Amino acid sequence: MKTTLKHCLFMLLLALPLQAQSATDYPAIMADLIQRGDQLSSDYNPQQALVFGNQYSQLYFGHFEGQGLEFAVGQADNDAMLAIEIQFSRLINTAMTGQPKADIDAQWQALRQQLSSAPMLESGGASFTELVVQSLLILLREGIEALLVIAALIAYLRKAGAADRVYLIWLGSLAALGASVLTAIALHKLIQNSGAARETLEGVTMLIAAILLSYVSVWLFARREMQQWQGFIQDRLGSAVNGGSLWAIVSVAFFAVYREGAETILFYQALVGDAEGQWHAIATGFGLAVVALLIVYLLIFQLSVRLPLKHFFTGTAALLYALSVIFTGKAVLELQVAGWLGNSYLPSVPTISWLGLFPSLQSILSQLVMILLPMLGWLLIRLRPSQVSHIDTKVTSRPI
Repeated sequence: MKTTLKHCLFMLLLALPLQAQSATDYPAIMADLIQRGDQLSSDYNPQQALVFGNQYSQLYFGHFEGQGLEFAVGQADNDAMLAIEIQFSRLINTAMTGQPKADIDAQWQALRQQLSSAPMLESGGASFTELVVQSLLILLREGIEALLVIAALIAYLRKAGAADRVYLIWLGSLAALGASVLTAIALHKLIQNSGAARETLEGVTMLIAAILLSYVSVWLFARREMQQWQGFIQDRLGSAVNGGSLWAIVSVAFFAVYREGAETILFYQALVGDAEGQWHAIATGFGLAVVALLIVYLLIFQLSVRLPLKHFFTGTAALLYALSVIFTGKAVLELQVAGWLGNSYLPSVPTISWLGLFPSLQSILSQLVMILLPMLGWLLIRLRPSQVSHIDTKVTSRPI
């Protein structure tokens, strides 16, 4: 089923209009971007904060992202691409708030150095093997988090005796793929003039996914006791699988896939348009990535089958909540780049993209809030044992 979904996605993304029919000259685009940035920084006037903030924003959305540099740098070194994205966010925020020219000059020079030294992976003239690796890495990097969520949810339904409802998870994923295709088409038409729309959409989607993941993980953790869960299954399974929490679970699957789906399509679109017709190499890499993801899925499923019920629910809840913390950090970064949130830079904090950890006060605080919420809940339970016991008795006797 998963292979079929990925195959459909691949065929649909190839149907999108390509950005270019020949290799893009990324070094020339980068040189032009740097030249424009030099001129913009030279002309900067804090009395015209909004004007210059918008021009720096256009430098990012119209040139770095809109002309494919984000793709070229990201495929060569994803951490370098994220560092540039963070620095652009700082620079735009500094300009928008009318900070002194000295601050702008310092931040532009730091960004200029990052841009000048950024590696760029060009697909034009690349060998068959190089294109296979590029194609494989796109899907692996973009798909692994969504796969972890889907695998955990499917294992949960099977473990709970609701295997006949697993198809709803796949339907949610399929709906997300369809929505991703439509979004990619819309973004393809909008990105040159409104690149911020893409970052805003990604940020909001990740934030919704984080909220849903945290809800489902807490729900699972609350039912981790084997005795409670077995009684729940025996007494309430028929009505539970039709309840509101099942649709929350399906929604988690939808947003987990959708949050990366459109970007994955746009990346493949850029790769196909830049690879000078070497479709077989891209298809091979795509197929290998599907196989790798399928192996990961099977390993997760087999592990879940062998785990005791209590350990399974505890582990699944912990995994989903950890992903919600990661998604929160990434959502804040996207909203910062889009201009919806400020960026209070923390130079002592490292960038660890796979943890969603980025050097800004807003990002750190949002993740700390997510981490502290379950601790606060645990503390409330400890302080009010009699009421919680009463609530637990009622929860285990009602459907999901």
